[in-house]
Amino acid sequence: MLRQFDVIVVSERFANGSTIPPTPPFTDPSLGWFFVDDINKGLEASEAEWIIVASEQVKVTREFLNNLAECNASFPMVDALAPRIRTANGFVGAKVIGKKGDFVQIDENASIRYVAAPQPDIAAFSRRIVQRTGRVDNSLTEEFQLADYSLRMLHAGGRMLNIPYLVIEGSPDNKSQNTKEYNAGCIKTLYKSLGISAAGKFALRHPQSWISLFSELKALNIKRKAAISLSKMTAEMLHEIRE
Repeated sequence: MLRQFDVIVVSERFANGSTIPPTPPFTDPSLGWFFVDDINKGLEASEAEWIIVASEQVKVTREFLNNLAECNASFPMVDALAPRIRTANGFVGAKVIGKKGDFVQIDENASIRYVAAPQPDIAAFSRRIVQRTGRVDNSLTEEFQLADYSLRMLHAGGRMLNIPYLVIEGSPDNKSQNTKEYNAGCIKTLYKSLGISAAGKFALRHPQSWISLFSELKALNIKRKAAISLSKMTAEMLHEIRE
């Protein structure tokens, strides 16, 4: 019988067994914990119905998992959830594709809606969508791994939902201190799942990002072909994740 939840805690600290994994904050027969430096290692080991991917900057508690279970029961056809993070300065939430082509955070008071990407520190995926979407692209920076996965998930027929009352405590840091690195990750993520028009719209405001795209275009085209093959994404699904 499958476990209800597996929690994949991702940190470079856990690379090559260089750090003894921390003791989980709590245990339960229906819960598995994986402390890894690569999300894919956790996905390969997971046997749960729902998989939570988290950084060390958020606190996965019993209360959070109970709330997640309630959301799963309320929205049984949803394949992924993007929790809000409650910080000392307010909430940070999921992201949509903005009018100018970038990823933009939804309003703090946004209602239930589909989104393009979660915050990089926390997301929850159903086992069924993970099986259809495959591995995380770890050639991308941490900032964009889950964003890329969530957009690719659209082609597999899944969607990510923002539910305002699904909240986790945390103190996320700014992943991309380097603007050039952020822009490179953003344009590659957009191109892989949404194509040259989405990438071009972003590049109109960040022209140097073209260099990052074209320097890896051959490899990105292979990944794009794999992502969109037999795509189930519709115009309506794409509209729902826009600002």
